[in-house]
Amino acid sequence: MEPKGYELLKIETKITMLEKELSALFEDLKKYEMDENSMSKNHTCKKLQKMNVCCLKLLETYREYTDKIKNTK
Repeated sequence: MEPKGYELLKIETKITMLEKELSALFEDLKKYEMDENSMSKNHTCKKLQKMNVCCLKLLETYREYTDKIKNTK
């Protein structure tokens, strides 16, 4: 079994990666919104779906992290 600190570090790393992914998706969406000609409704929906999935994963990971912290105290 891995030490508690290592388990938390793995989760923190996952959170950081998801936050970066979400930021990149948001910036990409903003870039396309500025150029209205290249922005189709289908493309917007796909970007928003990706952002929603990323947000859900991020929330799930935060919940896992807080549960681990609660269990270590």
